[in-house]
Amino acid sequence: MACALGLTLAGPAAAAEPIPVAAREIRQNLFGTCFADARQGWMVGELGRVFHTRDGGLTWERQDAGTRHPLLAVACVDERTAWAAGKEGIVLGTTDGGATWTHATTGSDRHLFTLAFPNASRGHGAGDFGAMVHTEDGGRTWTASRVTDVQLPAEAVDSGVEPGDVNLYALSYADADAAWMVGEFGTILASGDGGRSWHQQRSPVESTLFGVHFADRRRGWAVGADGVLIHTEDGGETWRTQPGAPSERAMFDVFVRGDTGFAVGDAGTVLRSRDAGATWQAEPIQIQLAARWLRSVWLADDAGGLAVGAEGLVFRLVGGRLERLALAGGPR
Repeated sequence: MACALGLTLAGPAAAAEPIPVAAREIRQNLFGTCFADARQGWMVGELGRVFHTRDGGLTWERQDAGTRHPLLAVACVDERTAWAAGKEGIVLGTTDGGATWTHATTGSDRHLFTLAFPNASRGHGAGDFGAMVHTEDGGRTWTASRVTDVQLPAEAVDSGVEPGDVNLYALSYADADAAWMVGEFGTILASGDGGRSWHQQRSPVESTLFGVHFADRRRGWAVGADGVLIHTEDGGETWRTQPGAPSERAMFDVFVRGDTGFAVGDAGTVLRSRDAGATWQAEPIQIQLAARWLRSVWLADDAGGLAVGAEGLVFRLVGGRLERLALAGGPR
């Protein structure tokens, strides 16, 4: 089903003035972050919160997206164009750097947990009960569909789970045509046509996968429950497990750029790779942060990036290390 982008603004017709905000003042849970380049980036979270940086995360401004729905994912296209998605299928887009955000009508009201744009024209999102939305014209029209033919583990089938009921949590494009999605029961789906069609790849795990990232068409990583970290070097034809995360910790996201890699998860878990994702080691974190999760990580380059999570927790990549951004403004 194809639906047109609604061109009426979600909020007032006039662009809202951004509100400068210190990182220590951000209290809401943050679920997604991305960078368009080394300086321009966004992060999104509870209560429809949207935060924008123009200097690589040193300073932030709050933008009005015209919604109170939790925003669970954000995709950066360029310094002026970004998209966000979240609860009950909400999809919002901006083409003016976030001064105004416009609601899109996608034809789906399922929660969307992930959203990605490999270029300005093509975008894909996915979420609960196998829901997917897709655009080929920069968000002017969207097609809603659903995964229906996922092969499930025997235990899931025995418990009454239908193949089309699989929650899809993360999506990564290696380029405009090659993409991968992951979700419940170790599900891994791959596309060779930019997200128009998908086929399942064999997974070495049955744990839910929450995050995926491909550095190119051959090298990819996925993370999930039970400390799962898996890696492929042949585009997903074969996947193998990698050590690094405690088995009792859920891992939520992973990103590798150049020689630098980070994976983040529950209870303040941070894994770091210095060899392009070949090996991973746990990074020390302040004990007072051990009860808080990190949900999303993005590397703009080898020296810059963000990791965001519970209760406004924000880390910035500085000199190859993630440093808690709020410390610069004092304790909270």
